[in-house]
Amino acid sequence: MNLNIFKYELKHFYRNKAKFYSYIVFMFLSLYALINVYNIKEKQLDTINEIYNKQEQERLKVINWYENNQTGPDDKSWVNINDPFWAILYNPTYVIKEPSELYPLGIGQSEQYGFYKQTKRWSSTYDTDMAEEISNYERLINGSVDFSFLIIFLLPVLYIILTYNINTLEKDLYFHKLISVQCIKVKKWLISRLLFYLTLILVSINSLIITVGLTSGGFEIMGQILKLIFLSNIYIFSFSIIFYFINIKSKNSSSSSFKMISIWMIFCVIIPGSVHQYANYKYPGNFMTDFLDTNRKETYEVFKLDNIDLHNLLIELYPRLENLDNFKDQNLKAQAIRRSISAIINQMNIHAANEIEIQNENKNKLIKSSYIYNPVSFVQNLWNSYTETDYYAYKSYRFQVQKSITVRNELMLEEIWNSKVSDKKTYLKYIQTLKLDN
Repeated sequence: MNLNIFKYELKHFYRNKAKFYSYIVFMFLSLYALINVYNIKEKQLDTINEIYNKQEQERLKVINWYENNQTGPDDKSWVNINDPFWAILYNPTYVIKEPSELYPLGIGQSEQYGFYKQTKRWSSTYDTDMAEEISNYERLINGSVDFSFLIIFLLPVLYIILTYNINTLEKDLYFHKLISVQCIKVKKWLISRLLFYLTLILVSINSLIITVGLTSGGFEIMGQILKLIFLSNIYIFSFSIIFYFINIKSKNSSSSSFKMISIWMIFCVIIPGSVHQYANYKYPGNFMTDFLDTNRKETYEVFKLDNIDLHNLLIELYPRLENLDNFKDQNLKAQAIRRSISAIINQMNIHAANEIEIQNENKNKLIKSSYIYNPVSFVQNLWNSYTETDYYAYKSYRFQVQKSITVRNELMLEEIWNSKVSDKKTYLKYIQTLKLDN
């Protein structure tokens, strides 16, 4: 590496307005993306705090009812919190997907999914508030461009702008032979010039990643920060090696720029787009809608069953209930059966969700099998996994939601079929039972 060449390239970079302003615009966009997503993270945290406060207030209200010997709200005389059914119903639970410390560096799939869910006995992991699709193009239209998108898809374009005419401009002006005459090895000279821009980009990007990472999570997440730095550096370095050979082999600037743009188009647009198109063709998105529609129709059929059939179905799903069939009042038994329908529906929802998860997993395996010729998707998914905004992070979140729904329904079954009576003490136990570690 020749420091004189670095100094010359620095002057050239500053004087070349196209290169200089392209770099400034990219850095401005990066800062805008980081600040924008950081604000989104802060809003999410504020919302989460509001949810916890609301949950606590609602629980305190029920506890006050117990302490004041009230059976429920004054305007709902049919509610009786001494009945476990109503006590559990008036015990609100939420499952929260808190943003990770590195969330500002990559929102990943977070805009496709909600980050909190109030779980009720009729809830499912594919309710409309759990998943709302949004594409990168919609994200651009809405002005919500995230940092990872800039690094993975636009940073190679910046590198092209900065380096496309190195060595080829001299060929355009027919004085490239003077470089050799001055006793400078062309390859060494070219590498030194390219290294200047590579160093400029890596220092800029690494500084942003370190600053945001330490601001958000401190030194405790330094390992994750270093993983992101290593990933981004290897990614850009890979492009720089390809562009080096293009620079050395091209006969003019037009040729080198066309080849560089073509490489970018192939790896960042055509291959990922084709793989996802094929994946969507083989595993169409309407499968989930069709399957949920079928599940919904089966759900409606359950409501049409009489109490005998419902009871048999309950015993089939929950054999332990057979020994708890000791209702003296048949009306109470009928009421218990109707109140237990949500547990039956929950099992049907679990089956439907498992089928969808299998379909999604097969689709993900197909995409993973393309990584050998589709490295950009590999980098994007790995980046999202580091920021905990990938598919598997939200799959884990969905499982937590399903666990909360199941615990609620099974607790309700246990209390109803054991003919329990609830009071303040049992209500506090319900809170602990329904509380899940997010």
